[in-house]
Order: sequence, then structure tokens, then C-alpha cells
Amino acid sequence: MEIKKEKKTAGKTIYEGNILRLYRDEVEFPDKHKSAREVVEHSGGVSVLAENEAGKVLLIKQYRYPVDEVIYEIPAGKLELDEDVVDCAGRELREETGYSAEKFTKLFEFFPTPGYSTETIYIYQAEDLRFVGRDLEEGEYIEVVPKSREELRELLKAGKIKDSKTLIAVIYYLGDF
Repeated sequence: MEIKKEKKTAGKTIYEGNILRLYRDEVEFPDKHKSAREVVEHSGGVSVLAENEAGKVLLIKQYRYPVDEVIYEIPAGKLELDEDVVDCAGRELREETGYSAEKFTKLFEFFPTPGYSTETIYIYQAEDLRFVGRDLEEGEYIEVVPKSREELRELLKAGKIKDSKTLIAVIYYLGDF
């Protein structure tokens, strides 16, 4: 069976904020049935898998309001309008951990919630790190928590890593796929 695209017949913006836009489109299926799609438009983000000079992966802990928890994550941030993905990776790594990297290699890109969002997340590996000092944005309260391979395995087994980009990067790093 060939999968065919839906055709947009109408649309309107419901909400436009600082980091996302919510719109509702009317669509027609290939069989002429009609439906609606509510979509969150997001500029996307970049996340960074980085190992420090001690061979530990740089995780951060921060409070995330939507889930009301302090969670483990790899350094990451939102892509700004027309920002280069590698520039964003470097900016976020430095801001959140205090490290800069000589080299960034793309590992993956994925859609975290393709059922209702346009967001794409890019995961890069940072190499040849050098500590240069953190530069947190206003309102960011982040603890850097470097973890060894064994500590990462323990966090995974205990269900302590709940962030999708971090799960993907850590499982890749550990080779548990």
C-alpha cells in the first residue's frame, strides 16, 4: 500500500509565543475524508554528547517546569532563527558546561513528537574539549554532573534518565543498541 500525503485545505494560527507557534489546519485525506491537525511549530534544537578530560560524559541537572522535575540531560538548546546547527551546539556546550570543543560530529537527528510538532533535534558529539568557563543565560540554574560509563548505565537501569535526547545519546555512547 502506498502512503499518500494529506492535503491542507485551510489553516489558522491559534497561538504565537516566544519559542513556538500553534496552528490548526484543515486537511483532506486521499480518500476525500476531512479532518483537522493541530501542530506546534518549533525551530528545533541541538544537543551535545561531550566527554571531559577525565573521560566522563557531561550531563547537566536542571528543573523542567512542564514535567515539574529536576532531570538529567546532555547540554542542549533551541536553535535561533537562521542559526547554524554547529554554532548552536558550541554555544550551548559553553554556556551550560563551560567547555568549548575543537570538533563537532553529527550523530543523529530525530523528531521527538512527530504526531503534533515540527521540532527536529540534532545530536552532535563534541571532541577535543577545553574548559573556558560557563556563561549561563539569565534564569538558567544548571548543575554540571560528569558521569562515567558505569554511572550512566546505573542511571539508565534506575530509570533516572527520562529526557529523550539524552536517552538516545547515552544508549548510543554505551553501545547498548
